[in-house]
Amino acid sequence: MIFDGIDILSSLKTKLAWLNDRQAILSRNIANASTPGFVPQDLTPPDFSAALAEASRGGFFATTNSKHMRGRSLANGTSHAIDKPDSQTSPDGNRVVIEEQMMRVAETQLQYAEATGLYKKVFSLWRTALGAGSV
Repeated sequence: MIFDGIDILSSLKTKLAWLNDRQAILSRNIANASTPGFVPQDLTPPDFSAALAEASRGGFFATTNSKHMRGRSLANGTSHAIDKPDSQTSPDGNRVVIEEQMMRVAETQLQYAEATGLYKKVFSLWRTALGAGSV
């Protein structure tokens, strides 16, 4: 895609991919709510500590020209699935609590809506800057 070099879009793309993967894991947890011994999982969030450390040192922006500045992406895709048992265990050893999983699903949906809203806003700003106006 022509916009792949734009860091904010790359970060949003990474966030959307992470949310998509998290939704799949949460769906699998809900689907296995009656499977004996099943332990639900969740996806760890991307690690932003390196980017935050760099930002605190004042190195968040890298100049490519004395008149231009470019921000670096904060997301680095270091997330993985981990066991995350819910608050209760059923007699058959299942650790899935549907209500807790549904709350995580709702949280993921809200974050997805926020990220897609930002994505749309960035493109709207680009169109305005290029003189195409907003739709």
